[in-house]
Amino acid sequence: MQEQEEINALAEQVLEGSDLFLVEAELKGSTGNRTIWIYVESESGNISLSRCAEISRELQLLLDAGGWHDRKYTLNVSSPGLDRPLKDIRQYVNNVGRNASVVYIKDGEQIRTEGKLIGAESDKITLETGKNESLTIPIAEIEETRILASFK
Repeated sequence: MQEQEEINALAEQVLEGSDLFLVEAELKGSTGNRTIWIYVESESGNISLSRCAEISRELQLLLDAGGWHDRKYTLNVSSPGLDRPLKDIRQYVNNVGRNASVVYIKDGEQIRTEGKLIGAESDKITLETGKNESLTIPIAEIEETRILASFK
């Protein structure tokens, strides 16, 4: 099993049975100095710093038991934050009501749009793009979605 697959599997194992889910796992750096980033989110949309620390401890035990104790690595567990694109439909659901920037492909053309995320289903999202105007975008066409910061 490749390192990335191993990390994904172990992270999923730690999160199993909770309302948390793995958004993304990144493995960076060279073999002698790896940095592992685990991004998790909650079905309820809230994840505490103490829960991230708990996941980190559990995951580190599994990594070390799996042979990582001989490797130099740094493990970071965090919620994705606004600077990271949405990866999972559950993130879209958690962010309904917020403004988003979406890049998608339609008829071979890349389109960027912004609007209020007013709906999220397994195969599509809906943005309110203006007064009484909405746009439905199939998930399969989306290249990137980022939540826009609101300073209200």
